[in-house]
Amino acid sequence: MTALTPHRPAPVEHDVRSLRAVVVSAVVLVALLVGAAGVLGSVVDLAGWAVSGS
Repeated sequence: MTALTPHRPAPVEHDVRSLRAVVVSAVVLVALLVGAAGVLGSVVDLAGWAVSGS
């Protein structure tokens, strides 16, 4: 006698999760770029102040 296994539907891709992951990673990347630009601006400002001697 053979055992009957219940039919399982094919797994559904989670497009919403992958789209959310892409959006979150893009937001994190933009935040890192903005933060790096702010730090770079501060370093340039500090270097300009140090060179000017004021």
